[in-house]
Amino acid sequence: MVKRYQPDDSNTTSLQLRGVLLYLLPLPLLPAFLFALLDNSLTLAVGSGLGFVLAITAATLVRKGLRIEKQARKRKIVRRTSTLPYKMSGAVMLGIATATTSFVAIENGLLVSLLMGAAALAGVYLYYGFDPARQKADVAAIGITAEEVIALLDEAEAKIRSIEAARQNIKNQELRERLRRIVKQTRAILTIIEEDPRDARRARKFLKVYLDGAQQVSSGYAQSHQMLDSEKLDDNFRRVLDTIETVIAEQQQKLLENNASELDVQIEVLQMQLEKEGVT
Repeated sequence: MVKRYQPDDSNTTSLQLRGVLLYLLPLPLLPAFLFALLDNSLTLAVGSGLGFVLAITAATLVRKGLRIEKQARKRKIVRRTSTLPYKMSGAVMLGIATATTSFVAIENGLLVSLLMGAAALAGVYLYYGFDPARQKADVAAIGITAEEVIALLDEAEAKIRSIEAARQNIKNQELRERLRRIVKQTRAILTIIEEDPRDARRARKFLKVYLDGAQQVSSGYAQSHQMLDSEKLDDNFRRVLDTIETVIAEQQQKLLENNASELDVQIEVLQMQLEKEGVT
């Protein structure tokens, strides 16, 4: 019934390269600015320098817009509608930079400069597009904003990756498989929250406290068992994993049933067990 919450990092390289061209285009303005200063050409220096600064700022805005757009594509949750349209702002600023450079530095006519600025704006739009419409309602009405939900998911995903890293350092196949199931079940909980952000308030303590405990015990065991091969340590870790798997399954069921009862008690029980077993 649920889809696995797994941020898509497959296009990370392409995202890092997108928008880089906008940083390269104004580079010739920098030596032009320096030569203009050496020649005491104030008008050319102002036009080149101002155009360069505006163009670099425009590239930065467009790049930020591309990052936000990627985040919006990989999640069903969107930021509130008041978020600045970065790509559109960058396109407008690049148009202003082009028109300014053309009019002040190159001394083209006003009409020609305006047309060149419009062409630059249109070029950004045709190549990168403008910011997607954000028509979905914000979740602030339930006491938590979309940004807070996204931050909560990102923090939880970072802890899950830490558990996965610890799993790679554990040789015991049984324990590795159990950690794999825990990661899968936890990501299912993140998917439930993403499907219905109202669950974020009720699951916040689970994700911040309980998942943090699961991360600590996994990392602690991964380090300890390499230095000390102890059957008692393994047994303690198995008991903790029993609790983790049980509570995760119960939490998932409660979220599906919109039932948050007894969650705080279960978290406290896990915390006491972590201290008692001494796996961390």
